[in-house]
Amino acid sequence: MDFVKRIIDEWDPIDLLSHAPDDEYHSEIEEIGYLLHMTDDSVELAEGIFTAFVESFGKATFNKSKEECEHIAQILLSLKC
Repeated sequence: MDFVKRIIDEWDPIDLLSHAPDDEYHSEIEEIGYLLHMTDDSVELAEGIFTAFVESFGKATFNKSKEECEHIAQILLSLKC
């Protein structure tokens, strides 16, 4: 599931990677990877992505929309084998 880390790191939804450790999103990536195994539905995956980041960083810090999360979900699903 290296592609999950690559996509989330490229997205860098909190803008942390320029000054944070390479594994900053480790727990969120693990949760997203698990969800990706459990569903092929982009809306369900997007909701999980949104929830993972809100729970980790709070709504004030994670200010991405559910629509943006759905775009990321669609990318991840397209790379899923």
